[in-house]
Amino acid sequence: MKKGKVLAFLLIVLVMLSLSGGSLLSQEKVTLRILGIGGWHPSELAIKLAPEFNKYAEENLGYSVEILGDFAPFTALYEKAASALASHSDAYDIIISDSQWLGAFSTGGHIVQLNDIIESDPNFKAAVEDMYPEHRASYMTYPDGSDQYWGLPQEGDDLVLYVRKDLLEDPTEQANFKEKYGFDLPQTYEDFKNMDWETFEKVLEFFTRPEENFYGLAAEYSKEYDYISDHVMSFIWTWGGDVIDWKTFKVDGVINAPEAVEALEYYVSLLRFQPPGAVTYGIDQCVNAISQGQVFSTLTWAAVGAPIFDPNLSKVYDKVMVVMPPGKKDENGNLRRVYCLGGQPWVISSYSKHQKEAIDFLKWWYTEDAQWTFARGGGNPVIRSIIDTEEFKNLNPWNRAYVDMIPGGRDFWHLPCYSELLLIQQEEWTAYASAYAAGEVEDTFAAAQKAMDNIARRQEQVLKDWGFLE
Repeated sequence: MKKGKVLAFLLIVLVMLSLSGGSLLSQEKVTLRILGIGGWHPSELAIKLAPEFNKYAEENLGYSVEILGDFAPFTALYEKAASALASHSDAYDIIISDSQWLGAFSTGGHIVQLNDIIESDPNFKAAVEDMYPEHRASYMTYPDGSDQYWGLPQEGDDLVLYVRKDLLEDPTEQANFKEKYGFDLPQTYEDFKNMDWETFEKVLEFFTRPEENFYGLAAEYSKEYDYISDHVMSFIWTWGGDVIDWKTFKVDGVINAPEAVEALEYYVSLLRFQPPGAVTYGIDQCVNAISQGQVFSTLTWAAVGAPIFDPNLSKVYDKVMVVMPPGKKDENGNLRRVYCLGGQPWVISSYSKHQKEAIDFLKWWYTEDAQWTFARGGGNPVIRSIIDTEEFKNLNPWNRAYVDMIPGGRDFWHLPCYSELLLIQQEEWTAYASAYAAGEVEDTFAAAQKAMDNIARRQEQVLKDWGFLE
């Protein structure tokens, strides 16, 4: 009798499983581990939203999931990610990578190529096709210019300009500026959208008041990570130059061409409108400088805007406007504005034991509900059906400038030797900027030329060592 009852029970279970598609067995909780960027709001927000995916998975996918986050600062993230991948560790299922690491991670076979996964799901494919081409090129692709996808954008980002709107609107400041320069202070978003650096330089000069411990600008010059590079490269591109021949990988004759040298010289010259010690500034120092009322403006990322508008952290939370950074007029009078894209993709580890669930998570992330939730939490999503709307552009103070800067955005190289190429730039550019700040440079163009020549020579040797140049 007991055997009969057991067999009858098993039969009932099997029938229930067949009717439910096996969901009773699949309710065992899966743990996904994501490596992200410590102290970086978009990265941490992704983990905070994880319970929403668990609810989605239970209702639609037939399993429960717990998502655990591990974090490292920008300066240590690559080493932590690369070490795990090199050892074929399954410690992380998803890694929030910087876009420039796609070459190194994919060349080693350490991350999952996504083309077939995207093509196999019409909704997923539609989401990818709804991204700006600049985002697909920057956050997804290696080799550059190919259609091979290795990452998906977790967070979009670009350089924007934060300015003190209260000072621009002050009648006394307006009158004094008009008297000195003969034209009006910019007032609106559109004024800045049409502004070049030659004009904006006068605004910086006007608001640089060392006797009041107040300065026109804070920008990034630090040797840490890629801080000075993302700014200098933006000026090089905006000046009409480039850092490499993207087809031949030649650097000599490109990064040390006159327009690139002039761009470096100009960017470093802006230190005269900045606080003492600005030559060491990175992201945090720029955010702090404007939040504490030390500068009129700062050139930094859209993704770091939240603290500037937080009344618990910022003295000027209600006095700041976010606009597009200036451009440079070409010989025909047209305004060129080409700045670095920031943001990060996430990639799936080839050594994950939960690749299916990782893919499910990424598919969920690009649903409309998840992207809007991310946006309302202060993130910068990339789906155009969301970010091109007026609702999104008015959601956060930096959103409009973030979206408007995308079509002119450009990324670094994605080459496997990225870190070596970057280190060379960081060393040479910070050395030049430090010498300028210390008053040790007599001929600024000649010193800038020397720095660029050094970069060309050193980077070409790296590219030869890696087989990209003969």
